[in-house]
Amino acid sequence: MDAGYFFAAGAQAVTKSSNTKRRDISVTNPTELLAALARQAEQQTSIRHALRVYWYDALSGPRLSIDQSSLADQPGVKLRLGSLNSAGEQKGVDSLVVTDLIELARNRAITDAVVVSGDEDLRIAFQIAQSYGVRVHLLAVGDYRHNVSPALRMEADSVGVLDATWLASRLTITSPKAPAPIAVPDPVTPIGTDPAMDPVNAIARQVAVELLATAHEGARTLLQQHLLNNTSVPPEFDRRLIAITAAKLGRQLTGDENRRIRGIFVGYVRSIKS
Repeated sequence: MDAGYFFAAGAQAVTKSSNTKRRDISVTNPTELLAALARQAEQQTSIRHALRVYWYDALSGPRLSIDQSSLADQPGVKLRLGSLNSAGEQKGVDSLVVTDLIELARNRAITDAVVVSGDEDLRIAFQIAQSYGVRVHLLAVGDYRHNVSPALRMEADSVGVLDATWLASRLTITSPKAPAPIAVPDPVTPIGTDPAMDPVNAIARQVAVELLATAHEGARTLLQQHLLNNTSVPPEFDRRLIAITAAKLGRQLTGDENRRIRGIFVGYVRSIKS
C-alpha cells in the first residue's frame, strides 16, 4: 500500500477535487479498512491467507501521525517509512516497495502480491517478481486511467479498482473551513492552578478545547486511543497546538512552555470520556 497515492487518489475520487491536503484525510476505521482490503485481495486473486500488509508512507516530522501509529499497531501490518522533502514530496518510499517486493519473491515467501500504487518506478519490481513466478496484481484507486501509469498497468497480471463508494465509507475527509463541531466538556483546571495568573496555561487549555471541538469523531477517537499509553502529541495536532497558542500569546514560546502546553493537551484529552 502506497499511502501517499492511496490518500491523494482516494480524496480526489470522493471529493472530485485535487486540492485536498493530506492533513485533512484520515482513515475512518483502521481495522475495518484492513479487513476490506483483505476481502478485495481475495476477490482479485486466489489468495486466502495473506502474509501481511506492507504500508508505505512518509514520516512528516519527528513522530508518527495518528493514522501511522494506529495502523502500525494492527496485527499483520508492517509500517515502512520514507521521508518528506522540503517540497512535501515523498522520498525513499518507492525504493522500499521495490526492495520488499523483489526480496519476498526471491525468497519464495509469496505467490501473489497486490500492490496499491500508480507509480511507473515500480515497473521493474513487477518484472523481477514475475520472473520468480509471482503474480503481481495492481489495485488502483479511483480513476486509474489518470492516476496509474499505463506501463505499470500493462505489467500487472490483473488490475482492480477501489471506487468512490468503497473509499467514501473508509476515508474521513474534513474541510478546515467548515469543521464539524463535537460537544466536549470544559477543561479541568489542576488543583492549585489559577488560569488568571498563568496566561500560557489558560490559553493552552482554551486551544485544547478548540482543537478537540473541531476534530472529526474518528480522529478524536484515534487520538484518545493513542494517548492512553503515550505522552507524545501526534504531529497533526501538535503543530496546530503550538502555533495557535503562540499566536494567541503574540510571541514565540520557550521550550519549557512547549512542554507544558503539550502536557496540558494530553491531560485534557485523557480527561474526556469516549
